[in-house]
Amino acid sequence: MAAVIEGLVDRQVGGDSCPHLAVLLKSYDELPQVLASFYALGAKRNGWLAHRSLPGESDMDRQRLSRAGLQVADLEAEERLAMMEIDPDGPAEGSTDRLERALDEALERGFSAAWYARFAVGPDEGAHTAFRPFEDAWDRAFSGRKVVTLCPFVIGELDAGTALERMDWLSELHDGVLLPAPDGGYVSDR
Repeated sequence: MAAVIEGLVDRQVGGDSCPHLAVLLKSYDELPQVLASFYALGAKRNGWLAHRSLPGESDMDRQRLSRAGLQVADLEAEERLAMMEIDPDGPAEGSTDRLERALDEALERGFSAAWYARFAVGPDEGAHTAFRPFEDAWDRAFSGRKVVTLCPFVIGELDAGTALERMDWLSELHDGVLLPAPDGGYVSDR
């Protein structure tokens, strides 16, 4: 996972742009390892890490990420990782305000960029569609800024046609889509 993300980031960052990536997961169980790998790469690259949890799930996400090998307590103590909650049932407008301020502060403290990810959305299409206003708000707030974004989507076990439709839809919103590979890893659509 880290190597695939690293390749996409290197291609994008070269043009002083940071990628907005989607990752398709077969189940929620895959999420902690994917996020831990993403955040570890961000930390290695002097990134400030920002994770968004569902309401009331920040502590649970800390535990999940720690079990997946991310040094959550150390990163938080160093003010390199911020855990924030977002309510996907709330308004999308204004949902990025706190992160925008935190990113500005992190860049002033010398971090190279923000590495942002969140909880997984899905697996039904309605959940993906309902979250679209938050994706749009994110794009408006962070397009062209120093933010590497990973948006996890659970797709479950879809038939090939539906999986391709979902991937096409997500490709329109993201600079790249990471797909599950037969060997258990991930590959990029680009």
